[in-house]
Amino acid sequence: MANLREKSKKQQKFEAERADCTEREIQMEILYSNWLIQAATEKTRANTSTIVWIIVIGIILSIMAAILPTI
Repeated sequence: MANLREKSKKQQKFEAERADCTEREIQMEILYSNWLIQAATEKTRANTSTIVWIIVIGIILSIMAAILPTI
């Protein structure tokens, strides 16, 4: 099957660097890459959770501050 587009120099270099890799080496590279992505995603999730709790606490305190002076 012919390529539908020309490969960029960056892609050609990438493929050339891995031309002699075994299937296991390629799978290990993919596994490591996925592990890095998963770790970064987990950090983002944790940070987002912290931000949400800070906002929720701020909203609750604002509501309490608005209600308590009127009582």
